[in-house]
Amino acid sequence: MTHFASRRGSALAITLIALTVLLLLVVGAITFTGRNQSAAVSKTRSDRVEACAETARRYLLSRLKVFGTGAVPVTSISLEQVLQDDQVVADSSTMRTAHMGDTESAPTAAVLATSSFSSGKDQVSDAANTLREGTAGGSYYRVVVMCDEPGGRQAETEFVFRFGI
Repeated sequence: MTHFASRRGSALAITLIALTVLLLLVVGAITFTGRNQSAAVSKTRSDRVEACAETARRYLLSRLKVFGTGAVPVTSISLEQVLQDDQVVADSSTMRTAHMGDTESAPTAAVLATSSFSSGKDQVSDAANTLREGTAGGSYYRVVVMCDEPGGRQAETEFVFRFGI
C-alpha cells in the first residue's frame, strides 16, 4: 500500500508542473498574438502611405495636361492636395511635391539631360523599316512627391518622365 501512496504524491506534482508549462504556453501565445496584431496594423498603415505616394505620382502626371505644355514650366509645378481617405478630416493624408521631412509644398522637379537616357534623340539605331523610339520632342524631368499622415508616417516617391513636344 505504501507503493500506491508515493505514486499519488508524484502525480500531483507532475500535474502542477504540466499545468504550469501549459499556462506558460498560453501566455506566450497571447503575447505573440498581440505582437502579430500590432505588426499587422503597422503594415496596414505603411501600405496606406505607400499607396498615397503612388497616388500623388499618378495625380501629378494626370495634371500635366491641365497645366499645359507651355503655360507653366514643369519645374515650377507645386502640388499640395489633401486626400479624402479618412472619415475624419483631421486624419486625412496630404500629398505634396516635397522631400520627406518638409512641411510645405515646394517645386521638386528638375530637368534631366536627354543624353543620360538610352532613348534620347541622339541615339544611333537602324532606321530601315522600323519606327524609331525617342525621336519625339520633350524633356525628361525628375520629380519627387511625398505623402504624409497626421500621425507622422511619410513616404516619398521619385520618378522620371518625359513631357513636352
